[in-house]
Amino acid sequence: MKKTFFSIMLFFGIIALTLSGAVGTVHAAGGLTLSTSYPGITVKPGEAVGFPLIIENSGLPSQSIELAVQSAPEGWEGSFQGLGKTVHRVFVKNRSFETVDYKLTVPVDTAEGTYQIILRAKGAGASDSLTLELKVSSASLAESKLVSQYPELQGPGSAMFKFRMDLTNNRNKEQSYSLGAKVPAGWGIVFKPSYEDKQIASISLQPEKSQGLDIEITPPKNVKAGEYKIPVSAVSADETIVSELKIIITGTYAMKLSTPTGKLNFDAYAGKESVVTLTVTNTASADLKDVSFSSWEPSKWSITFKPEKIDLLKAGESQEVKAYVKPDSRAIAGDYAVEMTARTNETSSKAEFRVMVKTPTVWGVVGIGIIALLAGGLYRIFKVYGRR
Repeated sequence: MKKTFFSIMLFFGIIALTLSGAVGTVHAAGGLTLSTSYPGITVKPGEAVGFPLIIENSGLPSQSIELAVQSAPEGWEGSFQGLGKTVHRVFVKNRSFETVDYKLTVPVDTAEGTYQIILRAKGAGASDSLTLELKVSSASLAESKLVSQYPELQGPGSAMFKFRMDLTNNRNKEQSYSLGAKVPAGWGIVFKPSYEDKQIASISLQPEKSQGLDIEITPPKNVKAGEYKIPVSAVSADETIVSELKIIITGTYAMKLSTPTGKLNFDAYAGKESVVTLTVTNTASADLKDVSFSSWEPSKWSITFKPEKIDLLKAGESQEVKAYVKPDSRAIAGDYAVEMTARTNETSSKAEFRVMVKTPTVWGVVGIGIIALLAGGLYRIFKVYGRR
């Protein structure tokens, strides 16, 4: 009987141990997992990177989990970030998960190679670690950029050409760029930050940051029609970025009608033709073709021009034209106004002249004759009667 009882007790003891072991195994099946979607990435020296981490509680009681860096290359610094702040613990409920970010900056002087960082999450009764692998490669250093959405503009020489460019620092550190351009002689250029009115000659940019630039280019007044290429540069201690802009000048049209001396008045006699020398000057950048002349004058006056037309007047050149002005023969002495115009299909110029009309000298001759006759008559009277 005792043997039977002992056997029964032994049987239940084994069962109890087995059950106890089974319960322990079930509890051990629950645990803590630290993971990220991309544990291996390629970076460049000086680059700031971040790893989204998932801390999963798959069966442990709800608890605060400690976060730590178990190992990292010498000189590398990183931190766990949550809600924009540095954290070192995260509370994870039973059968739930939480997320944090691990952020670090690769030192600028890091040599090429593969580096590992081991992170650890530790709770009550469980812990887990995660190995991050970073491959550092200088080949991933991208060149900075200076780009214009519209690198080619067209217009007359009197226009100001405004380009919008974006300067991007693709390096791994802050850079100070000197701004410049190679423009033809006499041209003007101004650099401004977009949406600001201040002029700048240089600008500093943080890594991976961009700045819009407004570039205003002004041609000289006498610029000729044609295409002009303007290289614009941003120069830092590490690199030189050059982007080419193009301006197409369509030409400007303007001229001036005047006289060689600049005086716009002359004398004329009623019924007689007077000659006035005019000067036609092409003051713009485009050649003028078929320059014709016209006039406005008082009734019964006449004005003719020689030559009647100029076939071609090149930019910056002048040519003389004769105007033959004949007032009305019955014009009364005094001041009169006449208007002369030089015209092409593209432009025109007017000059208003003040004309002093004088009467013919015939009455003066008659007066002198009468005086002479009177003088002669008096002489004869004195001669005849003077002897008596």
